[in-house]
Amino acid sequence: MKSLYFTYLALVVIPLFIVGFGIISYSILIGERTIAMIFVILYILPLTIITIFISYWIPKFYESIKYQLTETEVRVERGVWWKMRHAVPYSRIMSLDTIQGPISRRFGIGTVDIYTAGYTGRAGGGGGFSTRRAEASIMHISNFLELREEILNIVKERALFSFSSTPLDIIAQQILEELRGIRKLLSS
Repeated sequence: MKSLYFTYLALVVIPLFIVGFGIISYSILIGERTIAMIFVILYILPLTIITIFISYWIPKFYESIKYQLTETEVRVERGVWWKMRHAVPYSRIMSLDTIQGPISRRFGIGTVDIYTAGYTGRAGGGGGFSTRRAEASIMHISNFLELREEILNIVKERALFSFSSTPLDIIAQQILEELRGIRKLLSS
């Protein structure tokens, strides 16, 4: 993930530095040293500071990402300054998507987005041109396809929107017993 983010940074910053140094070189070449100095102060210096800041942030963000599959839910945490913690019960999961862009594919990583019925909306997705927003995203991991299958297998074993791990047959039997008791009370 760090390599992916540093690649994104390089794809943006390197052309900006090339343009900046080209303008500075041209200004010096035509004898406008004042314009070159102003350009260094107002363009190159802020760009350098931003690049250093993002280079500091990327490893910190990587270290902040955690996910855990518990007995009842998927937990995802991330954030350097603003901490986000998501807990999605398996019984609420409606779909799982995987996202892998061309650069992510080169690094062999991808993202698993977890969607629920109540949370999904038009707010922009975790990647690409998605129009849905995931309730939780397990970002930039190498085993993203296996993780998706593991979560799907857990979800398939659970009843939709259930609050209990009690099998449906037992619940149906308990309801039937209760109805028989009510009938008995009403007949007497």
